[in-house]
Amino acid sequence: MIEVRLDEWVLHVETAKTETLYESQNDVCDCLSCKNFRKASLLFNEEVMHFSNKLGLDLHKPTLLNAFPVEGEQVMYSGHYTICGEIMEGEMDAWDVIVGSHCFSLVQEDGNQLAESLTEPHFQIGFEVVLRWLLPESMELNKK
Repeated sequence: MIEVRLDEWVLHVETAKTETLYESQNDVCDCLSCKNFRKASLLFNEEVMHFSNKLGLDLHKPTLLNAFPVEGEQVMYSGHYTICGEIMEGEMDAWDVIVGSHCFSLVQEDGNQLAESLTEPHFQIGFEVVLRWLLPESMELNKK
């Protein structure tokens, strides 16, 4: 277990277990919003990638993902990632860690099957980010 300090957060993270958790996730949603998220996440900047690597996250596979179209062929994505380990310090739902264009928060679990299946200590980090629509399909198809 390693200690990770991010602004006001102090986390004890089982990086290898978190990586294994994401490697075992094979169910990938094929809706247009999720496909666009995965494509756009390939373009995340180095700062965001460093953040995810410190925690053992696979940014392409959030545990929960919501999508909301916004102006200008963009989508606001929100959701969370599950991390094996424990929160030592940090305020819940404070949205207090900004990395690149991402806003992160420690969040309470809410009926997530993956998280509920874990028997070891774990927690969730929520995120919000606005990303460009990159797919050739129209965003309008996504609204139907």
